[in-house]
This record gives sequence, C-alpha cells and structure tokens, in this order.
Amino acid sequence: MKLFLLSCSSALAAGVFVASVMAGDQQDKDHERILRVGAVLAVAVVLVTASETALNEREKERARKEAGRAAAALALTYHTTLAPLSEALATLSQEYAAAYAGTGAVPPAGLASTQAAQSAVIRKTVLVGAAVLTAEPDPASHLPRARCAFYRLADRARHTFTLEDWAGAPPTPRPVIDGAAGSHFLHDILERGAPYHVGKETRLVSKVDQFSTTYRSVIAVPVVAGSREFGVLAVDAPDDTDLQDIHVELMKSLAGFLGAALALA
Repeated sequence: MKLFLLSCSSALAAGVFVASVMAGDQQDKDHERILRVGAVLAVAVVLVTASETALNEREKERARKEAGRAAAALALTYHTTLAPLSEALATLSQEYAAAYAGTGAVPPAGLASTQAAQSAVIRKTVLVGAAVLTAEPDPASHLPRARCAFYRLADRARHTFTLEDWAGAPPTPRPVIDGAAGSHFLHDILERGAPYHVGKETRLVSKVDQFSTTYRSVIAVPVVAGSREFGVLAVDAPDDTDLQDIHVELMKSLAGFLGAALALA
C-alpha cells in the first residue's frame, strides 16, 4: 500500500510539473485547460501525501501497541516466575527460623541488630519497588504517582493493622486500618491468602476507602511466610487503569520477599 501511494504521489508530482511548464505558454490554445488539469493534479498530490502520512501514523501506532503487548507479556512471565520463588523462599525462611529457635542456641553477638537492619533495607526496597514499578511516573517531575504501604497485623481480635512503613507519592497513608476495613484486610486478604485488586479491569471498589477520588486503583496482597501471617502489602494509584493484572503478580513476588525477611528478623 505504501509503495502504491508513493508511486501515485511521484506520478502526480511529475504531472503537476509538466502542466506548470505547458501552462507557461500563454499562446497555447489549451492554456486554461492545462491550468485546470494542473490544479487538479496538485490537489491529488496533497490528498495522496495526506493518505501516506495517515498510513505511516497508523503503522507507528500499531508498532507501539505491539511493543507494549510484548513488554507486558515479558513482564508477566518474569513475575509469574518470581512469585512462586519468593513464596517458597518465605516458607523456607520461616521453617529455618522456627527450627533454629527450637534448638535453644544462643544467637551470635550482633546477629539481632544485623537482622533488623537488613530486614529494614529489604522492606524499604520492596516498598519503593512497588511504587516505581507499577503506575507510570508523573510525566513532568518523573516522580512516582503510586504509593505502597506495609500494614502489620497488630490485633487479630480487633481486626487492627498498623502502618509500619511506606514509600511513593504523598500523602502519608492512614496510620491504622481497623473496623470494616480491618476486617477486609484480615478475612478477605490475609486469611484467604489472596490478593484484592481494585480498578477498571476488576470493577471492584476499595473496601478501605470506597469513596476515594484520589486513589482509584488498589492492589493489596498478604504478607506471609509459611503459616506465619505478618500483614498486608498495599499499593494504590490515582487512575483506575494505573494498576493492572500484571501488577498483581509483581506485588505477590514482592510480598514473598518481604515475608522471608520478616521471618528471619
């Protein structure tokens, strides 16, 4: 199609040139007719050029979409591979920690402080990674538009979770999740071991703040290590299309690494 339009454009341009040369002869009896033919050919050149430009833009857009689909498929492959690995690592860490505690051995000097420091590094890396790798950053400032928070289970009987750390876009997340929202965290996410995804793809609404107009995409995943339940890792973003199914797998992977770090701390 592009070759055909290019050929037509070249032929029409040549016709315009010939017509302009012939129309220059004022004595030619067909002078007026040649002028009209030249004008028609000139309009045809413009139309063909516009068609060629539109075709090029459609091909570029098609290429961009194909590249986006390929990148999404590759990312999904990575995340679906990492998620079971991180979950297995968390389970192994918990079993190791439980077995070590059962020996009654005295921990080496400085081990506790080292574990706490490294656990904090892993937690912050997980939070920043979730904020950066999910929603697209702000186009002007290039800062994250998403924010991620880790809520630790503080009181199971009262369905209370407390904010332990967060990263990403302001404002600071609410310090406590309790009441109906806490019950949602405990029963729907942590005890079921299942993610909860709010957004256009799922048509679900947030059970933490269902009337929010600031954050309309949410993914919350359980943070566990084997049978130990630590809390909930949640990321939210402004638009209802910011967080997609592919990001659920990413969050599950990050939650597994966080669970492993907490089990060993």
